[in-house]
Amino acid sequence: MTLLSGCSEKVEANDTLPSTSASPTTETLPPVGPADFPVPDEARTKDASGAEAFLRYWIDLMNHQRPIPAGQPFRDLGPDCQECLRIARVYDEAAEAGRHFEGGDLGIESIGAPVIKDGEAVINFFARQDAIALVDASGGAVESLPAASHLGSGMRLVWSDDTTSWVATEFTLG
Repeated sequence: MTLLSGCSEKVEANDTLPSTSASPTTETLPPVGPADFPVPDEARTKDASGAEAFLRYWIDLMNHQRPIPAGQPFRDLGPDCQECLRIARVYDEAAEAGRHFEGGDLGIESIGAPVIKDGEAVINFFARQDAIALVDASGGAVESLPAASHLGSGMRLVWSDDTTSWVATEFTLG
């Protein structure tokens, strides 16, 4: 019995092979967010998975900006979001006073399915935050908060055609 068989006839190569030229690529998205921590492409799609990815990016951005501290990215990505502007102000005031944050890492414990309607997304989630301290230049704690978990939280986003990205309009942590 023969398990493998081959062609015994000689066959000429196909002269209609696909072109070797590069296929057209999609346009790259303009940068959004801080230069060293831009909004990722997966968070820049106008659908539920893009909205969820943007929320996850936002939490990562809060963790990224806390040690710096600098608030401008929150103003850029949430210009009409009152809580986002408050967070930006707190970060900027800490930097101006020569203070910095220690700890306070945020994480998402669970997330509900984003509800998308008319270019807006609403996402409910539970978060956790490690203990955090605002520390002055001498290393003394000015303020501190204990760790917290199961913080009922939410975010409302609106799609921006100008930036091809979601933008925060409301943010609640806890």
